[in-house]
Amino acid sequence: MKKTLSIVLQISLLAIILANIYGCGKKEEEPEAEPESPVHELLVGSWNRYSNRVYTLLILRNNGSWTSDLRIEGGNSKIVERKGNATGTWDVDGNTLTFTVVDSQIENIWGKGQTYILEIVEIDKLKVVLRYPNARLITWKRSRIEKNTQTEGILNPVLPMKPLVVNINKLSSHDKDRYLCLALDLHLDEIPADAPPIKLHPRAWDAAILYLSSLIYNDVKTFDEMKIVNEKLINLLNPYLEGKLFSIEVNHVMISSSMEKVEEFIIEHSPPPPLETTGEEGENTGEEEKK
Repeated sequence: MKKTLSIVLQISLLAIILANIYGCGKKEEEPEAEPESPVHELLVGSWNRYSNRVYTLLILRNNGSWTSDLRIEGGNSKIVERKGNATGTWDVDGNTLTFTVVDSQIENIWGKGQTYILEIVEIDKLKVVLRYPNARLITWKRSRIEKNTQTEGILNPVLPMKPLVVNINKLSSHDKDRYLCLALDLHLDEIPADAPPIKLHPRAWDAAILYLSSLIYNDVKTFDEMKIVNEKLINLLNPYLEGKLFSIEVNHVMISSSMEKVEEFIIEHSPPPPLETTGEEGENTGEEEKK
């Protein structure tokens, strides 16, 4: 009887030990991250609207940040420089879109530190209709269909170009000289952070100059015409950037017949020259060492 009881106790003890071993070895399954909503996926990208000579660009990124740029056409239909930009964070919950403004140069549109809660009335791949707090409906159009990518370890490189200045083509010898001046930033598609940097091919500059100098005044005098020029520039320069060019941001456009104005434009948008090192470190004073 005692022997039987001992065997039963040993079996019970063994079962408890085995249960503890398997129980400790089993990992609890981590909850999977909730996928982004279809509305969130549709919102990510570049949007624009144009009204009363005011052109507004809005870029919503996967990581929850946004940027908005404001540009205005002049009264003579010539394009003027952008008026400023704003940045912040955004979130969407159902049909409610919330913008928080972190920094702003256009306080009359995006007040710094303000939060804007908008209602999404309609959205698809090409447009989104938003109801603002004043009940006004505003339609934003997509600037370009984009592919969705993850944001962890992803970069959105921006390559600034040195100022582009060309003497646009004339229809007759009696036409006065007009100079098209452009300050551009090249925005590339998202690439892995550890990928080799993409550099602008030297021939890209020549290709841009050749194309822009073939234009006439009527090709560039209004914002609508310049949007067409912008798209053609994207198609032209994309092969020189490994097919990674996403968009071209026009920071400043000027059309002038004054060389003085052109020189001011170049000085304003040219990068500063590198500083020369002096003193003991390297003993470089800007003069070549005589041998």
